[in-house]
Amino acid sequence: MAEKTELSKTEMAEKNESSTTATVKSAEELETHKMSKGEASEPPIEELKKLTIMKEEEEEPTVKLKTSEGIIYYVEASVVKEMETVQSVIDATGASPGVTIPLQNLTSCELGRILEFRAKRSRVGSNPIALRKFDEKFMAKLTPDQMKELYLTANYLNMSHLMDVISRAIANFIKHKSAEFARDFFGVVSDYTPEEEAAYRQANAWAFKNLDKESV
Repeated sequence: MAEKTELSKTEMAEKNESSTTATVKSAEELETHKMSKGEASEPPIEELKKLTIMKEEEEEPTVKLKTSEGIIYYVEASVVKEMETVQSVIDATGASPGVTIPLQNLTSCELGRILEFRAKRSRVGSNPIALRKFDEKFMAKLTPDQMKELYLTANYLNMSHLMDVISRAIANFIKHKSAEFARDFFGVVSDYTPEEEAAYRQANAWAFKNLDKESV
């Protein structure tokens, strides 16, 4: 009698398993049928779980950067790689992700503007024309002092691409400006005597034509 009961349990388990298999198979066939008809269908819950787990696993690690005021920024590793000054410290010391890298020569305002530029630029995409327009628009909103500050910050961090972007913006800014305007912008003191400068201007008169009147 006990053997019969045990057999019945086994048969019931196999029957339930077959029923479950049939249900899953029917669902898969229905899903295939829907897709073949072009009907919209929601992805299975398990697939959504897999996607969620994969997204969490692929989340980019961050590096802690500390400014001169003691403010800590969590910066994506891919962005830090563009900061060759910081990346060289990490490579040389073998610093782990949890270590804070101090940037005593940078304020939160200076580092913040760099990160703002990088974050907004990353949302533009990869189209060269769109990126060029973004660069020009971002730089156009900066004051001359902010532009110079941003360049010095990029130079300190050794971000070559950003230095190229700012250099192009500065070149466009001082285009058609007078020598006096350029000297004031860069903080350069002329080492020419009045006579030498007058002679130079006369010999290179073409370079002093079509200047912005406000810069003269």
